[in-house]
Amino acid sequence: MLYIKIVEVITMKIKPLLILLLVCLLFQPSVHADPTITVRFCSSGFQVGIAPTTWGVIYVSTGLYSAEPMNTGECIPKYDPTTQVDHFYIVNSSGVYHIGQYYEYGTGNNTLVERLEKVKKRVLPVFGCVKDGDVIFRVGSVNYTLPVGEVVPYLWSKDMVNALVAFPKGNGLVIVPTGIIDIVEDNFTIARKPGMKVGTTLVDFNFTYRISYRYPLYLNGSMNGRFVWGSLRKEEGVVTWDELTEMFQKPLYIFYFNGSSVRPISLMRVQISLRQVSLALSAKYSFENLASHYTTNESAITSTTTNSSISSSYTTPPESSGCSNQKNSPSGLLLLVVLGVAILALIAYVRGSK
Repeated sequence: MLYIKIVEVITMKIKPLLILLLVCLLFQPSVHADPTITVRFCSSGFQVGIAPTTWGVIYVSTGLYSAEPMNTGECIPKYDPTTQVDHFYIVNSSGVYHIGQYYEYGTGNNTLVERLEKVKKRVLPVFGCVKDGDVIFRVGSVNYTLPVGEVVPYLWSKDMVNALVAFPKGNGLVIVPTGIIDIVEDNFTIARKPGMKVGTTLVDFNFTYRISYRYPLYLNGSMNGRFVWGSLRKEEGVVTWDELTEMFQKPLYIFYFNGSSVRPISLMRVQISLRQVSLALSAKYSFENLASHYTTNESAITSTTTNSSISSSYTTPPESSGCSNQKNSPSGLLLLVVLGVAILALIAYVRGSK
């Protein structure tokens, strides 16, 4: 009994000290900053391409990136062409229709070939010129003027307004924001900080992505066609995970313009999310078609357009629509130089003969 009494007395004496020590530890400021680790890692990315075609349909491609570790420890992103899926859409005044799709490196799709042959109409897409807050498309002898503010809210990037290409359809235009966009995971940071509850820790992940844009003018043909490039410029930048998810909250839009009003039409949605497998955290990418499926009902896709007299092959891209600041092509300059030299030689010869 004496032993128990002594323990109780000691406990009563020490308990206030233990409580005071615990309170001091809780409010003790951290001597070291919360660690942040930036790690270059081997992960993934994706590509989305969109362009009008000379067949009067719209081409959209999707594919995935993988990254392979090198002996030096560096990760080199590599596009996997076996994942690329090519889609084709047709648009009229009533909406957009998904004609079909096929894997670039897969087996042929005879049904898609038959459908494309059935709906194709020869067109020559024209490049839009941005001037004084408007986008101007010159189709034949007609200028179509569209306010920039009518389309920018629907674009993934406001810079895509400089890559709008159109072709005639019905009594208006189909306008396509052309581009091949590569988005590859660049690095990530891990930041640890105290949680709301004592003894817990929050971990913040911040992925960054390298994003690049290339701008084809149109696809000449369809499944076996080749891109015609209006400009070889390539733009690059870095975006965060938050910026990327905000960017792709919008679906991929094209537009139908009847000369007075514009109607945005969604084709596809890019879905990005984070997934956790065991202790590994990685991004997941998928693509959702938003257009109605093509049917053989002629009334659903009747096309009343286009200039069928346009040649089936093109050697040079059409000029931008009415832009007054177009630069002369190298071939044009070379021709002028040759003509000038020839004229000078002729003058010299005439003078010499006298």
